[in-house]
Amino acid sequence: MEVGIEGQVAVTAVDQTFYNPSGQRLEGTYIFPIPKGAEIDKFEMDINGELVEAELLDAAKARGIYEDIVRRAQDPALMEYAGQGLFKVRIFPIEPRAEKRVKLKYTQVLKKDGRIVEYVYPLNTEKFSSRPIGSVALKAEIRAEKNVIKSVYSPSHDIDLKRKGDHKVTVGFEEQNTRPDIDFKLFYALDSDDGEPIELEMLTYRDKDGKDGDGYFLLMVSPRERKEDNRVTPKDVIFVVDTSGSMRVKKLEQAKAALDFCLDSLNPEDRFEIIRYSTEAEGLFDGIVEADKKHVNEARDFVQDMRAGGGTAIEEALLMAIEHAKNRRIAGAARPFQVIFMTDWRPTIGETRPERILERFNEKRKEIDGEARVFC
Repeated sequence: MEVGIEGQVAVTAVDQTFYNPSGQRLEGTYIFPIPKGAEIDKFEMDINGELVEAELLDAAKARGIYEDIVRRAQDPALMEYAGQGLFKVRIFPIEPRAEKRVKLKYTQVLKKDGRIVEYVYPLNTEKFSSRPIGSVALKAEIRAEKNVIKSVYSPSHDIDLKRKGDHKVTVGFEEQNTRPDIDFKLFYALDSDDGEPIELEMLTYRDKDGKDGDGYFLLMVSPRERKEDNRVTPKDVIFVVDTSGSMRVKKLEQAKAALDFCLDSLNPEDRFEIIRYSTEAEGLFDGIVEADKKHVNEARDFVQDMRAGGGTAIEEALLMAIEHAKNRRIAGAARPFQVIFMTDWRPTIGETRPERILERFNEKRKEIDGEARVFC
């Protein structure tokens, strides 16, 4: 797969090869989940060694043509809408012990939450594949002409990342003999320092078949959040991280990657603490500290040294977070206070009833006027 991203517009090109290991001619059904709001630009299939572009037809009409061609044993590729965000390709024939190649390209506008943009590729095929996939490779190139690309992070896969200045980043991912059980997700942050109250972006495209230079454009207008003095409000954040035995290997590695991303996103005026817990809870600083370079570096070392093992004392960890919040007022004014809670939610130490853990947490939260916001 190759992905080209301009700001918030992503063009995904999928190139897949299927192999028929049997000694019989087969018909294939290829189902691809298109993201909501995406538009298919092109679909091609290998016919007698040549990639031939398909035509998108009304489902009933296409099915009739397909069935007629199959009866005559010719070689069609039928793409039809099969449900919300889902397209289905029926391919016949796939010759014995031969390969069949298909190519698909679609365009979508990515979701943006504040400065963070999310890209998702539907890679979860474990429930559909009877055998491992021989090779999976993805390359994504992110370009943002008017913005600085800040943090780039994948919570789902181990990516290779190369920066080419402030406005271009290339991301790579590859696996061999795998059965993917999770979709590929990529987050990146766009930042702009022009001070304008509205972000305005326009992308233009020339129609290759148009006359007199006809084409079309996409205009994106995003009002920025108003701030009284153009400063981000300082906040207090406590990261509560599960390092019990059930988090071993993959889950803990994902939690570490997320923590690195969060630490990179802290502002110097923020304050934070990290509480890791398994059989017992342990705070890094025994209280909230400034998010300066020294403390953030200490936190990165603490995160990298985390190991999975032991039980899961969720109640103790959450109550410790509230205790750290009691004396955090500055000059009589309270900062926003957030608890980022990372766990697979299987309490085994102390109180194990989820409803009782929430009751105790809410009782403690009243001691700080209910200010704590919890994100799981």
